Amino acid sequence: MKQSKKGSYSVLVQAYQELIASMPIVMAIEIIQEDLQKDTGERIKLNYFSMARAVARFKKKNPQAATRKQIQFKDAHETDDVQSSPGRFKIKQG
Repeated sequence: MKQSKKGSYSVLVQAYQELIASMPIVMAIEIIQEDLQKDTGERIKLNYFSMARAVARFKKKNPQAATRKQIQFKDAHETDDVQSSPGRFKIKQG
């Protein structure tokens, strides 16, 4: 990273693809910087715009790998839950 080689951000994005897909870029950059500091023993500064561009290129090439798991909150009528709502009960026939 210190030598500013072309493609170094793309390599970082591929190495940390699960981390980048699961959180915003700013938080991912901080975690990656801490991880690189542990490995090399010196502080490495990552450029936000270069990382964002590399992430965008990665997401364009691999749309399935880059999707973040979406949490969906369903309404009561949309759930397939067999449990009845509070205060209601069923009488078994038979």
